[in-house]
Amino acid sequence: MVEELDEPPATLPAQPPAWQWRTRTPAIRVYHEHPNRDGTAYRTFGPLARFDPHVRDGHQQPREDPQGRGTLYLAADLATALAECYSGQRPEVSICPHARAAWMRPSKSTTLLDLTGEGALAIGAPGTLQWGNEPRRLTQRWGRRIYEQYLGLDGIRFQSAHQGGECIVLWERAPALHHLAGGDRRLWAVWSRVAVALAGQRRTPRRIAATECARCRDYGFTT
Repeated sequence: MVEELDEPPATLPAQPPAWQWRTRTPAIRVYHEHPNRDGTAYRTFGPLARFDPHVRDGHQQPREDPQGRGTLYLAADLATALAECYSGQRPEVSICPHARAAWMRPSKSTTLLDLTGEGALAIGAPGTLQWGNEPRRLTQRWGRRIYEQYLGLDGIRFQSAHQGGECIVLWERAPALHHLAGGDRRLWAVWSRVAVALAGQRRTPRRIAATECARCRDYGFTT
């Protein structure tokens, strides 16, 4: 029986397992174009995702974080990024013309909390903290505790819940990111790579019009 995730302790271990994201190692973000932000922009609205450290409002709802806390989620490879971004779609994955893939690297070596392997156990949590179907409010409380206590760390390295690959969440205090040359492109422009990445998941990509995409409509890309 797998141990259930509990509340984070008041104080986490003083010497957590760490991993260095080196400047020569790229990571990828699959995202939807936004009229005012590019692929390196941190999301300051939250909490929404697994490790978001944002502070909710007085009604316990997500909001623009008053302290400017932000997150940016990336993956080690395109297959993992697609699995995270397009979870629950099978056997076809609907991809609009404004979906993009950005290949990035850190401007200098970046130190992350390493939850992979025995990392979660080392800070007092079961592995389900990173990959389990745990309540988001609970994993977010862990995210806030990690963010607030480990000021010398700039994010978390963790295992994907959907595909098992390696993922990263960066905090807004992390060093700047640089795009690889030609490394921010629409998924339609790298369609063959998308198809190969999805094939291992027994899925296939399908092009949809901007009018069929809720985000395209919300961002005004259909006019």
